[in-house]
Amino acid sequence: MDSTEKGAVEIGFWAVLLGSLFALAPTLYPGYWQGLEGFVPVFNTVQNRPIANLATTPDLWRGTGSAAFLLSQPLISIGLSPVQAVRAGFAFCILFGSLSIYIWLRPRFGDRAAGLSGVLYALWPPILATIYVRGSLSDAWVVALLPMTLAGIAIYVDRRSPSAVGIIVLSLLWIWRTQAGLALLATLLLLLYILWVERDWWALLIVFVSGGAGLSSLIPLWSIRGAAPVPFQEHFVYFYQFFENGWELAPSISGWQDAYPFQIGFAVPIFGLLALWLWWMPRGPILGPRSARLLAFSAITTFLLLALCLNGSAPLWEMSGAHRLLSYPWQVMLLAGPFMVATAGSLPALNRNMHERPYWITLVALVLLGSAPYLTTEFTQFEPPRQPVAIFGKNQDFLLLDATLTEDVLSNKAELKVTWQTLKPLAFDYNVFFQAYTVNDDVVDGDALTSIGQLDVQPKAGKRPATTWQIGEIITDTYQLELAPNSQAGPRRYFFGYYDWRNGVRVPIKDQFGRSVNKLEFDGR
Repeated sequence: MDSTEKGAVEIGFWAVLLGSLFALAPTLYPGYWQGLEGFVPVFNTVQNRPIANLATTPDLWRGTGSAAFLLSQPLISIGLSPVQAVRAGFAFCILFGSLSIYIWLRPRFGDRAAGLSGVLYALWPPILATIYVRGSLSDAWVVALLPMTLAGIAIYVDRRSPSAVGIIVLSLLWIWRTQAGLALLATLLLLLYILWVERDWWALLIVFVSGGAGLSSLIPLWSIRGAAPVPFQEHFVYFYQFFENGWELAPSISGWQDAYPFQIGFAVPIFGLLALWLWWMPRGPILGPRSARLLAFSAITTFLLLALCLNGSAPLWEMSGAHRLLSYPWQVMLLAGPFMVATAGSLPALNRNMHERPYWITLVALVLLGSAPYLTTEFTQFEPPRQPVAIFGKNQDFLLLDATLTEDVLSNKAELKVTWQTLKPLAFDYNVFFQAYTVNDDVVDGDALTSIGQLDVQPKAGKRPATTWQIGEIITDTYQLELAPNSQAGPRRYFFGYYDWRNGVRVPIKDQFGRSVNKLEFDGR
């Protein structure tokens, strides 16, 4: 169905808006969800760096580029808090992505098929996991901008619109400055799409030049390379994990027991297989040439990209060097999303019964109901500072969000209340040390510190050792010191940190001034 449905009610468009609102509803809740990246997007959105480097390893290919915060930063300037601005960014990603899917597919398959595809995209589990489980703003923008680029290509090919050229160029450059590793793969995928489906040399040239401009814009950042956050080869997906039940907020770990949500849902694969079966039937529907090419390309692209997530593709990643582009192999699943929903959403265009309103509404309702379990996540009402008080661990393992020291002169006690958030699973139960000293300014060669109190405990009085901290979880604890009776005179200084009780080695810290230390210092009275 290459032509649009003249006179048809745009029910598909309104369904996309409904599905998008359903998908982005958690971004409207108060607080912020406890994703695996924690408050890292919030902290970096107020920074002015080409690649995010606060509580995350800056890297040209794997890292988060400055364009990921392109929408959030103006929202902060008009009065929104960084948390509100980042939540709004995630919401816009869902809305832009699903509406772009509709605009891209409507001329090919009609309003209702395009509407079903847009709903499927907004509520596709890997996209919801990117936002509500990982909390990755960079990958979420790729999810939004790839369909926008496809929509721009379709509009340009149909109408030769100059504004469509602007959409293509802007979207691709935005992707390149958001997540360069996915941008390179997305650009290659778009070139293949134009060659196979659109067969338009001008569109091919526009995408090629835009991709080249995006790559060239990274030349000044070429030296920014960081170590891989995890061993790439250990994080391939087992086939059954695409379809297993359950939804758990957990990091991707090595092996078959990995609990990370890799599910592609039930609606997209079932609708897609049914659509392909109807198309290949001897008396199947006759599609226009471009629509038929789009369906074939989408099916093959989906198969190949999902195959690249599986363990059997490891040698290909290694030989090509493409493993240096991404943190995890399953990130390419996001590039398959537009083509998976294009196949699945074509069902109403391939079967007239599915096109009728009662059946079509049933399909949309099934998608909405099936997505409900994927929209549950844990929220916190803690309002983070503009930057963490300190970052603990060589690999940015956890963040100290707040530390408040109070002294009680009458009872001669000191209390430190701390709040932290975990970013990586910890392999050892570190002890906490909290120490108090008086400072003797009369010493010629420097301050002489006299110990007046010391605390050495497990966090939360041993009830929450470090290996039980959940990624994204925010924990608050209070430590009290009984100070020595003769410590009333002189200024005081307090030290706080974590250490390995087996060898006494302290956990390295980067404080809010960027200094590398092994303890935090607080001045008392």
